Amino acid sequence: MVGVVRAPRPLFFIAAILFACTTHTVETPAAQSPTPSPSVNPAVSTSTFDGARAKAHVDYLADPARAGRYSGSVGYLDAATYVAERFREIGLEPAGDSGTFFQHFTMPIVDLTAMSVLATGEKGYRPRVDFTESVGGRSGSGSVEAEISVVGGAARSGGQNDFAGANVRGKIALITGPGAPGGASVVESAYQEGAAAVLVIGGATLRYSFAPRFQTMTIPTLVITEDVANELMAPSGKKVSDERAAVQARRSDPTAPPSGFDIATTVRVSVSLTPVHDAEAINVVGLLRASDDAGGKRAVLVGGHLDGVGTDPDGSVFQAANDNASGPAVTIEVARALAADRSSLTHSVVFVAFAGEEEGFFGSEAYAAQTATTPGRVESLIAMINLDVIGCCSDTLLVSNETPDLQRKVRDTATSLGIANQSTGGGGSDQTSFARRRVPAVFIGMSDFILHVYADKPGVVEASRLKKAGDVVTSVARQLANGG
Repeated sequence: MVGVVRAPRPLFFIAAILFACTTHTVETPAAQSPTPSPSVNPAVSTSTFDGARAKAHVDYLADPARAGRYSGSVGYLDAATYVAERFREIGLEPAGDSGTFFQHFTMPIVDLTAMSVLATGEKGYRPRVDFTESVGGRSGSGSVEAEISVVGGAARSGGQNDFAGANVRGKIALITGPGAPGGASVVESAYQEGAAAVLVIGGATLRYSFAPRFQTMTIPTLVITEDVANELMAPSGKKVSDERAAVQARRSDPTAPPSGFDIATTVRVSVSLTPVHDAEAINVVGLLRASDDAGGKRAVLVGGHLDGVGTDPDGSVFQAANDNASGPAVTIEVARALAADRSSLTHSVVFVAFAGEEEGFFGSEAYAAQTATTPGRVESLIAMINLDVIGCCSDTLLVSNETPDLQRKVRDTATSLGIANQSTGGGGSDQTSFARRRVPAVFIGMSDFILHVYADKPGVVEASRLKKAGDVVTSVARQLANGG
């Protein structure tokens, strides 16, 4: 999922910070026998989705040799070639550029050139453990050494002013929350007040997030743990909980004492990024053409993003197994299951592994914007099914609500197969590019997940969970491809 929005239970104010061919072979286990629930409706039963084979794809795609599959990188190209070869062996038609499986496009990227720094005196905090970068919008490069101003949720409108009591100009704004009413960007507010850098409190597990869309002027921004924030605030005798209570009191009663204050603690913050530059990226596109749909006039799209967040400057790899080697892995095996039953399909099915999701849906946008002569073009799509974070760490499927009828079909199918499921809001992944063009679209993932951390390795993904998702998607895609 896009770096960005992608925390399963984000704190109330975090969303306001960000604004998004060589042949390879892999040994795969023999196909598993399907084990349908006794309560399964034959009309929605699945055929031969193979969870163990899908897990083997995850193992390959999320191997450290793929270097985190950053869009445009050698590791990503290797992964894309692997997916294309699987599409070829299944018997899909190439549906990319010039008779290939690859759709090429250009997207903006930004690279972290050195590990970021957060330090006080002789103490340096740990990247990815104590803090991480926020990149995009006003959050960008820079090195600052300055004192701290604590400014609550950084509200500065609607009769609220969390900056009252502090002099943030030229200092590092420490934003504790609660967030500003109306969801205003806390980094933008701090910038407008003259802050030189921003620290925002995130969850206990920090996730590296970036979106290469910047405003003209940026300031370095770090997301820190609450424990680190309490350490930085210790000289004041106050804790994060004290500041949040003071902010809430002032929002309830504007005559209450100002909640902001300054601390004579000097902090060093450094974030080193390249300028935004263009990179060549590729989607992988295969077409399972229905026997009576020679023109590819109507199609169902099944896909998920293949890219990850790459590697850190120190060489540490975000292997990106759950987010999102799991999506293309399931996509491949759904294609295999449906290809075995091609003669029964009324409409074609397009399978896509997208690039550029982590930076803001660039691959799905490129696909959705393609010409009207392309098979599987947006105008011909019956529905789009997006698979993201599908292999860990729950047995309950999340199904997004952008298209109520499609959500209902997915949830009813899951229920008939004995698979727990629940509704979730829309946005945050590649289905957004289609929903905004009024294509019926749905995200399917797991209700708890791991992403944008070093621990997202193949071992966290389980074949049994991939099979649950795959059974549902195979059945739903078959129903849609048969006009149901």
